[in-house]
Amino acid sequence: MMPLKRGVMIESKIVIVDDDENIRSLVKDVLENENYKVITCHDTNEGYKRILKSLPDLAILDVKMPEIGGIELCRLLRETPETRNLPIIMLTVESSETDKVIGLGVGADDYITKPFSNKEFVARVASLLRRVRRKDESNVMECDGLVMNLDSRTVVLNKKEIILRPKEFDLLHIFLMKPNFVLNRDFILENVFEYNVAITTRTIDTHIKNLRQALGNWGKKIETVFGRGFKFVPAEKNGKKK
Repeated sequence: MMPLKRGVMIESKIVIVDDDENIRSLVKDVLENENYKVITCHDTNEGYKRILKSLPDLAILDVKMPEIGGIELCRLLRETPETRNLPIIMLTVESSETDKVIGLGVGADDYITKPFSNKEFVARVASLLRRVRRKDESNVMECDGLVMNLDSRTVVLNKKEIILRPKEFDLLHIFLMKPNFVLNRDFILENVFEYNVAITTRTIDTHIKNLRQALGNWGKKIETVFGRGFKFVPAEKNGKKK
């Protein structure tokens, strides 16, 4: 595979710290179904050690736990240089304004109240990771003769500018960020259309069709995986993929 030059996103790693085995299992299943790598911990002591060891892309902390609890763990992570900028989502069984104010005050990035819908949970996780990546990623992505500038929102292919509609540009962006991953329609809905209720499967397919046509032969790198979704396959070094 020809590696992406700058702006590459690898599989996101998430640590969930919750003393409720059912919640840990549910969150793990939901996130792994979206191609995230998930590490689960049953208490804050284990969670702190695993977070420092694995340095994940995101931590999800339950507020009410034995030992120091999620809010104090969040405070500790913010005081630790290695995890000072770690994105953190807090979970709580209550919609307590006090808990939210304290959690956000010690540095939590978002709050989710249990019980939650799987779609909302995944959307909130994806949204936070997306915001963080926009701060960190390079403004220019390159792959197989294509150059995407995220600031000017322009695409140049083999030194010729390609005109894309806004959603086509966003689609190409997530494909470049996730090479060789199958992106299902729910993932695309969350990351490009943000769960717009007016968007249908046919609409997504039409946008991808238009994107392929705009990119010509390069568009063949965006493959349909029947029954699952779509996958961007860059060229391989050995030349088997063109």
